[in-house]
Amino acid sequence: MDSQTERMPWDCRESFGKRLYRKDPGQAHLCQWPLKMKLISPIAPYFHRAHLLLAADCSAFSYSSFHDAILRNRVLVIGCPELDGDEFGEKLLKILSCNDIQSVAVVRMDAPCCKKLTDAAIEALRKNKKDIPLQFITVFSEGEIVI
Repeated sequence: MDSQTERMPWDCRESFGKRLYRKDPGQAHLCQWPLKMKLISPIAPYFHRAHLLLAADCSAFSYSSFHDAILRNRVLVIGCPELDGDEFGEKLLKILSCNDIQSVAVVRMDAPCCKKLTDAAIEALRKNKKDIPLQFITVFSEGEIVI
């Protein structure tokens, strides 16, 4: 193995992602980068004492007030267990286990494929055995939400 493949996430600053602080008018309410579950590190510092927002990839595109109504003051992780497979739930469990997560909100679409997102969150919280508040938000394709 060369030194690149042996590196651990904490050896490479880029693997933690970026924390975003600018709050210009009209700026999205993102507080970190990257967003995709496959790309983030479970030990990224932005997860410390975070309110986690786990969102289906397509949910923000379907709800026009996503940033103002749902995302504000939360760390966003997006993905699709239907496409990402079991790795999605496993990584979520690592995030919950490695960090002091304050709450988890799950934003899913009303589509049947989003059931796996809900199931992954429930299973990760069950396996983690921490008492973390869980909230579900459903976005309908017409742009309405149910909290």
